[in-house]
This record gives sequence, structure tokens and C-alpha cells, in this order.
Amino acid sequence: MNSSKEQEEKLTTLINSMVDFVNFKDGEGRWIKANDFGLKLFQLENVDYHGKKDSELARYTDFYREALLHCESSDEQTWQNGKITRCEEEIPIPDGSTKYFDTIKVPLFNEDGTRKALVVIGRDITDKKIAEEQVRRSEKLSIVGELAASVGHEIRNPLTSIKGFLQLLKEQNKENNTYYDIMCKELNRIDHIVGELLLLAKPQKVFFSKNDLNIIVSDIVSLLEPQANMNNIRIRFEQKENVMIECEENLLKQLFINLIKNAIEASNEKGNVWVNINKNSNEDVFVTVEDEGLGISEEILTKLGEPFYSSKEKGTGLGLTVSSKIVEQHGGTISFYSKEGIGTKVEVHLPINSKKRR
Repeated sequence: MNSSKEQEEKLTTLINSMVDFVNFKDGEGRWIKANDFGLKLFQLENVDYHGKKDSELARYTDFYREALLHCESSDEQTWQNGKITRCEEEIPIPDGSTKYFDTIKVPLFNEDGTRKALVVIGRDITDKKIAEEQVRRSEKLSIVGELAASVGHEIRNPLTSIKGFLQLLKEQNKENNTYYDIMCKELNRIDHIVGELLLLAKPQKVFFSKNDLNIIVSDIVSLLEPQANMNNIRIRFEQKENVMIECEENLLKQLFINLIKNAIEASNEKGNVWVNINKNSNEDVFVTVEDEGLGISEEILTKLGEPFYSSKEKGTGLGLTVSSKIVEQHGGTISFYSKEGIGTKVEVHLPINSKKRR
């Protein structure tokens, strides 16, 4: 008896030392043994889980109810397969993030073929998934850069000639001014897209100097206020005390033009665009741009910043791609939060000292 208890204690010590989620279930799917990592993951630390199925444990946690019910159906699929199965599972976290697990399920059978036990081991691969996503985005950005380098200048040269001759024709023939204005507008749009492409074409040398972030943002707000007023939208920006930051002034101006302009275009008539600067410490500063527009769906939100992906009818997605690159060059991060029907918030986190760049 003592030997059996000693063996159980050794097993408990072993599985609790593992950084993976480990769970042993009987042939009916009832929990026999789970390590501390797994109990904490599903918020079951203070629950007597012994002899309970996932569906029964789901009653103890509203947040993980769906996840536990999915585990039970996934286990059944493993039993049906009759062999070791491997799958990737997503587990939501209360802070709004998601953890990804590479899960292996091993079914054990009695000699007569009846179900004996199920061993479940889940390895947290969240960091790996994030790294893979960063590599994927980097590769896409690299492809866009190569494309821009090869065709950007080739497009812009004839474009300049076309715009010149079109202006000349417009002056000579006043009857078709409406058509000329439309053509000029579309040519300027092409020119703008090419300009954004060329920004991604090759790494630019960035020269950092001390600037007042408050003045940079204030200048951009003043610049975009006429556009906002034309759409009956108010930009609400409260100037703060000096916020000195080591940065490339022109790049940050371009960043905030992109973000505030997007917020204006996304806003409903008579809406507000809120711009705030918050100094978190002597090392960090946050700039938020928030609108009261229609918001963005979760599916689109995860893809924001990718080139050629945009929620706008005529958008290219390059504006946010350029913005993300500028933030990256400054060693910061950019985050998007949105709810459909409520609005969107963009949060830019920048280190004050360039030496603190990530």
C-alpha cells in the first residue's frame, strides 16, 4: 500500500515538474490525474476533479466551458481513430489573448478492445506561433519590397509625363474639365500608392534626434483638422507638457498622419476622434488614436498591417504596413483594438530613449 502511494507521489512530482499540460483519463473520459499546469490553465485549482468528465468540469468555469466541451469531443475523435492523434488546440486566456497547444492524445485499450485510458499531453507553442507569424509577415513585406524596387520607379516616370500632358490638355480644353479632374485624381492616387511602395522597397537609414512628441502630434492634428471639419468630425487632442523623445521626426509625422486620417475616414458624421499622449514612465510613452466609427471585425483585425489587405473599398493596406514599419524602426509596438458598432483604438508604444529600442 505504501509502495503504491509512494509511486503516486513520484508520478505527481514528475508531471508537476513538466512545462506541458499533462492529463490522465480513464476509458470513460473521467479525469484521474492532472498536473498543476493544466489545473491552472483551466482555472480548476480548487476543484475536486477526480472522476469527473470534461463536460462536468465545464460547470465550474464559465470562461473555459466551451474549451472543455471541445476537449471532450476531441477525445472522442481520438478513440474513434483508435491510434495516437496529434492536433493543434487554441485555449482562450482571460486577458483576451490566446494560447496555442500542440496536443498529443494516446488511447490505451484493454485486450478485449475496450477503452482503458487516455493520456493527453499539450505543449504550449504560443511563442512559436507568434514567431512564425512574424516570419510570414516579414517574408510578405520582403516580397512587396522586391516588387516595389523593380516596378516603382518604372511606374512613376511615365506617370509624371502623363500628369504633365493631362494638365496641358486641361488648360487647352475647358469643356471636359470634369473628366480631367477625375483622371488627375486617379493618377494622384496611383502616385500615392507608388510612393508607399517605394517606402517599403529598401531599408532607410534613420537618424534619431530629440523632439517634442507633443509638438509632432499637435502639428499633424492641425494639418488634418480641415479634412475632419469637412466631414463634421472633431479631433479632440489635449496638449500635454513636453514629452521629449528620440525619434526620426518626419517618420513619426507620417505615422500619425496615417493613423489619424484612418480614424477620420472610419468615423461617422458628427463623430469624434480622440488623440492622447500618455507618458508611462521615464522610458516609455503611449500615443492612442481612437474613433467612434463602425469598428472592425475580429477576422479583419488580425490581418491589419499586412500589405494589400484593407477593409476600405479602395484601400491597399500599405498605409498601415508603412506605419507598422515606422513603429518597428523606433523599437516600439503598435496594437489595434476594435468592436463592431463601437469604434477602433490604435495604441502606439514608443521607447523615449533610442537606446531602449527592442
